[in-house]
Amino acid sequence: MQHRWMIPKQDDNHSLASNPWANFGTVLKNVPVMAGISIVLWGSAGNELVNLIFGVWLEDSFGLQIAALAGASAVIGFAELGGEGLVATLTDRIGKPRALTLGLSANAVTAILLPFIGRTEVGALIGLFLFYITFEYVVVSHVPMMTELLPGARATVMAFNLTGHSLGRAIGAFLAPFIYRQFGFLFVALLAIVFNIFGLLALRRMQKSGNTQ
Repeated sequence: MQHRWMIPKQDDNHSLASNPWANFGTVLKNVPVMAGISIVLWGSAGNELVNLIFGVWLEDSFGLQIAALAGASAVIGFAELGGEGLVATLTDRIGKPRALTLGLSANAVTAILLPFIGRTEVGALIGLFLFYITFEYVVVSHVPMMTELLPGARATVMAFNLTGHSLGRAIGAFLAPFIYRQFGFLFVALLAIVFNIFGLLALRRMQKSGNTQ
């Protein structure tokens, strides 16, 4: 009776489908996969630049207090939800590479608009909404594309992809305070655009190196 509640130490009917250590080398040598990881790395770096500074920027520009900043966070939450809705509506129809091109381009355009439409509180919140909804569209469209690039090492690819996302955030977080203190929010937005361009170039490289749909 007790054996029914015990997990067997070994399943003799199961064997590893692939060697995890070999998958590391396979992923690192695969140009489309590494280019795909670069997309989310650069996109996340650009997003984190604005993500880390927007609260300081709103406070410096308008003297907004904690309650107003909480409202801005709610706007970002709705933007992220809206980005996922856009993916469900558009991405399969237009194809994932085209969706990523659209998302990265729109995010770059929104980044350059932020310092200008952000001269009023309402304009700043609208700009932040557009910035986050386009970034969320990129991230959610990117995931299913990555799962298809190397099916035999899918788990390893996604682990590397998550690492790329985290590394991008670390790069943005490292640069954002220095850029903002030395040059202001306009240059934060400009650097976010540069990172989005890097993401577009990585997407272009991935398309040239492998088949994506």
